[in-house]
Amino acid sequence: MPIVYQLKITIMDIEPPIWRRIMIPSNITFFKLHKIIQAAFGWQNYHLFAFEFDDCVFDIPDPEFPDMYDVPEKNAKRVKIDEYMIMGMSFIYQYDFGDNWEHEVIIEEIIEAEEGEHYPVCVDGERHRPPEDVGGAGGYELFLEAISDKNHEEYNDMLVWAEKDTGGRKFDPEYFYLNEVNRALKKIKG
Repeated sequence: MPIVYQLKITIMDIEPPIWRRIMIPSNITFFKLHKIIQAAFGWQNYHLFAFEFDDCVFDIPDPEFPDMYDVPEKNAKRVKIDEYMIMGMSFIYQYDFGDNWEHEVIIEEIIEAEEGEHYPVCVDGERHRPPEDVGGAGGYELFLEAISDKNHEEYNDMLVWAEKDTGGRKFDPEYFYLNEVNRALKKIKG
């Protein structure tokens, strides 16, 4: 019987936390896990990424930036996740090296897949992720300050700017809609 991994993924350095709990299939590459995390949070997938473990890093190696890490670098498109999915263990998923969005990934459970269930699937979560290119955790704080005060000089500009991330709706930091996340996860191919 195939197994699935239950992961809790939390964007670090933001309070209150922004997180997702997802169930992912076994026998996938780290690159596919990257695509799953992108979909689960609604990231736009136009920045670099890396999975950071104590003894290695998984990314798409870039010949222009060799030796970026102090540990061996492995190609995320070639390595399957299973050897690294150990119950209770955690690792870092980093997205956008400019904004430096670090996500703590905790392996909460390893269970048998339910017959007929589609994986990956999001089972819980909270809050909308920050807009792309907002400037990291510090920039996100400034953004939230601006959109929470209608008299702030950047109130309208920031809301209009954030519409690229919301599909045209007003940015709401508390917004989380499980069905929307799962629709995005169902679109993930190979």
